[in-house]
Amino acid sequence: MLHRLIIVAELQQTEPDDEQWDQYESTGRACVVCPCGLNTGFTDKTDAAQQYRDHARANQPPAPVQIHPETGEARDVLHDMLAEITRD
Repeated sequence: MLHRLIIVAELQQTEPDDEQWDQYESTGRACVVCPCGLNTGFTDKTDAAQQYRDHARANQPPAPVQIHPETGEARDVLHDMLAEITRD
């Protein structure tokens, strides 16, 4: 499942100081969405930030094993270790 979290801050339009530019201010709320279906709706920004962290932590893919053996012996040790890890 694809997880690409986005957090969106809610803004509201305010009365402009001059007539040339629209102005916005934060409402203090945010929404977290993810392609997996997560949509928190707008909640307090601290709650949204915590939901973002919790979802990211719970759905973090395992880091790929990146080993660069320099010798044939190191390569053999790596294969032995992986065999132990993946054994049923």
